[in-house]
Amino acid sequence: MFNPEKLLGGLLRSGMGRSSSGLGSLVKGGAALGLLGVAMEAVDHYMNKSSGPAAPGTPPPLPPPGPGAAAPPPLPGPAMAAPPPPPPGGMAAVAPPAPAPAADNAVLLIRAMIAAANADGIIDADERGAIFDRLKRVQLSQEEQQFIMHELLEPKPMGAIAAAATTPDLARQVYLASILAITVDTDEEIEYLRKLAEQLGLDRETLASLHQQVGVEVFF
Repeated sequence: MFNPEKLLGGLLRSGMGRSSSGLGSLVKGGAALGLLGVAMEAVDHYMNKSSGPAAPGTPPPLPPPGPGAAAPPPLPGPAMAAPPPPPPGGMAAVAPPAPAPAADNAVLLIRAMIAAANADGIIDADERGAIFDRLKRVQLSQEEQQFIMHELLEPKPMGAIAAAATTPDLARQVYLASILAITVDTDEEIEYLRKLAEQLGLDRETLASLHQQVGVEVFF
């Protein structure tokens, strides 16, 4: 079973960045906005119920997806919404678009984290293995392992991620997930976040608030 909320929470709590303290320690006083907070609470509950490390039968990380592998879910966005059924009698009607499901948003935030971690072009085999090691406690299913491996091998471009953040709240969550995924200690990472903020349309005041919540000063 593919559970993107659990996977997102696992990435946040176990730490995707190269900081040994993990991402969870960075979250202070309401930093976990919206789905980020829900995912972290959900995975905490899951991990507390777990009896310990992954069971012996837990499958190892899957190899990189081959030509016949199932395609990962597309980025969420307006193009994914199915057209509403025609109204009775053929009368024209315009229905407001349905909000993106939480699962689609969780996939977007996972992709935002991975893209940020790849900002300096360094997600090598050792780092991929380290990420899987940190996720052992959430016991990834085969589908989840396949998905995360595919995303680590082919991070989504910034433009596609920013375009999929179709609401101000989701834009803030995408930026926050991105900054939590890295230690922000290279010029490439700083430049990535600067461009991402610009493409997401985040103003200076919003950026200052988000940076304050994770204890990182605005550096651009």
